[in-house]
Amino acid sequence: MEHRLKTFYARWAAAIVVLWAAGRIARHLTDGALPSPSGPLPWGPLVFILAAVCGLAGPILYRSYFAFVCRNRSRIDPDVFMRFERHLILIGMASLALAMGTDMLAAPLFYRAGSLLTALYAVYSTFPSRNRLALDRRLFRVAAGAVKAPPLRVIHNSAEGR
Repeated sequence: MEHRLKTFYARWAAAIVVLWAAGRIARHLTDGALPSPSGPLPWGPLVFILAAVCGLAGPILYRSYFAFVCRNRSRIDPDVFMRFERHLILIGMASLALAMGTDMLAAPLFYRAGSLLTALYAVYSTFPSRNRLALDRRLFRVAAGAVKAPPLRVIHNSAEGR
């Protein structure tokens, strides 16, 4: 499970960074040939707020929602937990993509730096480390995939045995 989540995490992070690098290279090569997106619309503050919502509030709200949905269950299926972890990673990656978008829109430095810091926090907090996954498995009572439930033994009480 840990290896699959780390691979999923690395692929999304690499895809976002490659798209950002390609956009920066294209912006550098055109050297002002593209119109500047910083017109009358407040792109910087808007994307900064979206990155902060995805990076700071998104993982917290999603974890709370998952805990609320699973509150009455005695055990959580490992596939459901895996889906939860993937969605948590995607929320962090959305913050990273928005931070890269803030950079591509050539927003003022304050908004670029703020969105990058919130994205770094989101990417750090959603990294599927062994310790965090073990804690989440215990917290959400994830059923162990390899351990089978013991067979049910039925003991009949007979009138003779009493």
